[in-house]
Amino acid sequence: MNGAVVGIYGKSNTGKTTLIVDIIKQLSNEGFKIASIKITDKKIGIDSKEKDTWKHGEAGSKLVVLASPVETDFLLKHTKDISEIIKIINQIDKYDLLLVEGANDKYIPKIRIGNIDKRENTILTYSGDFQKLIEFLKTDILGGKNGKNDYKS
Repeated sequence: MNGAVVGIYGKSNTGKTTLIVDIIKQLSNEGFKIASIKITDKKIGIDSKEKDTWKHGEAGSKLVVLASPVETDFLLKHTKDISEIIKIINQIDKYDLLLVEGANDKYIPKIRIGNIDKRENTILTYSGDFQKLIEFLKTDILGGKNGKNDYKS
């Protein structure tokens, strides 16, 4: 296991993605290595119908990889639960912090945004004070990159 895991949750259009992007930018600029997961309940995929990768999956490939000069994409043609996804991420590389947008797993420490019922293991409700949130993440979660978070990725 390596870095800390923190989820961010809230109702639609409460600023979850914007907040996560801002966190990633700030902590990355400070030298932290960040990974992220977006969880959705919508039945969507990033693979485009009729593209070669889509055709590979339709033919029965359970893992399709797109390698290009700008990125490498791994497309698993089946669902995985969050703990399995975290294990795969750990095999790819080491990260200081893994942010999970839409986290609902009871074991993941979570930050709540907006007026939504508290989920199990909520550690903070975001008040809108971004610098206070960054300090909380750096001090209480990352602990100077050593991490004090009990749920490690």
